[in-house]
Amino acid sequence: MKTIDSGPKHLINNRRLVKKLTRYLVLATAAATLAPSYGNRTGFETRDSIFAAAQEGVMRLPEISSLSNPKISGTQLDNRVRLAACPGPLIAEPANRSFRGGRLTMKVSCETQISWSIYVPVTITSDITVVRVNRSLARGTILNERDLQELLVQRAPGHLPIINHIEEAIGTALKRPLREGTELQHSILQAPVVIKRGEQTVIEAGNGQFTVRMTGKALQDGAIGEQIRVQNIASKRTIQGEVQANGSVAIMQW
Repeated sequence: MKTIDSGPKHLINNRRLVKKLTRYLVLATAAATLAPSYGNRTGFETRDSIFAAAQEGVMRLPEISSLSNPKISGTQLDNRVRLAACPGPLIAEPANRSFRGGRLTMKVSCETQISWSIYVPVTITSDITVVRVNRSLARGTILNERDLQELLVQRAPGHLPIINHIEEAIGTALKRPLREGTELQHSILQAPVVIKRGEQTVIEAGNGQFTVRMTGKALQDGAIGEQIRVQNIASKRTIQGEVQANGSVAIMQW
């Protein structure tokens, strides 16, 4: 027959067991209380609902709705953010209208009997057609179809106007040398030089009823539509005129 020890040692073991069980019960109760604190049902607005409101606000902006297949990503909100659940719809509006590099900050607010605001940074990308040079090209190169490739990319809109179709670039000249793969922007293209300094050209003057043509010499390079100085070879007089597509220079008077 086994003897039950009811002495001090047994009592100490029982007390330790009670303490351990009590500690586990407290921890379990705390976990059950804190775990749901991320959801609306326990009085806090979820981070997902805040970002969804920011996303909807972005999509309503005219400059975004006009983009092709826009996509919005956001910075993960701090886990420590605790905002009371809003009884009404969340309101989202841009904190400012600056939209550079696809980045925008949205102000998401609750404007009911509960009032709070939070700023949510977002990044917008969209489908954009770009034109790139497919080989390195020198300054002054007049572009043709063999020099270019048209691609559809997903990225943030840039702040500088770009060339979207090959046809826009064909026949233009480069203001500077470009490396292979460089995307074309309007700022790096210009009308091609059709008259070079020192070349002989035709000076045309007229009033709509008749035209007078003279032989001249270009005193500077000229692209179509530019005003350049030319010299009348016969009279040695220097005049200014507009470069035409055929390489002549049109003047209003002589």
